[in-house]
Amino acid sequence: MEQLSEYVPLPQTSTTVPLAFTVVQNHSGASDLILTQLIQLKSIFGRQLPKMPRPYITRLVFDRRHKSLILYLNPRGPPHSITNMATSPSPSPPGAMVGGICYRAYKNEKFAEIAFCAVQASQQVKGYGSVVMNLLKEQGLREGIEYFITYADNYAVGYFKKLGFTKGIT
Repeated sequence: MEQLSEYVPLPQTSTTVPLAFTVVQNHSGASDLILTQLIQLKSIFGRQLPKMPRPYITRLVFDRRHKSLILYLNPRGPPHSITNMATSPSPSPPGAMVGGICYRAYKNEKFAEIAFCAVQASQQVKGYGSVVMNLLKEQGLREGIEYFITYADNYAVGYFKKLGFTKGIT
């Protein structure tokens, strides 16, 4: 898998707080760190998506075909930056988890399905939802993904529309 440079320019947000991200996936040799990250992200999805059945969230987050892009606050990073944890010297999370996106790539078909997307309630309306989606789009390009699909509820349609999604497949 290709790696980003350690620092990525921070997309326009209402904060100057440095951020960090990682992409994790459950597998037979998954470390305790990866499993802990997935458990924390599953909890965020459960709190922020209360109508989604918890067993369904758990099944997809821990499914070996799904990946999760996770966004963290990074008090150790330079202002206005996003650190790629895959290339940073310390792989451990630098700060509090902000949120993330769980997705499944269908590489032969060149698309990915976004299963869940959520940001902690305390971190909303700060631009982090846009940041995490833009990071996912960049990750998708590295994975050969040309399209993303999702099934959004009525509360999320505006978010996805703002980020360039359409109701139909184009």
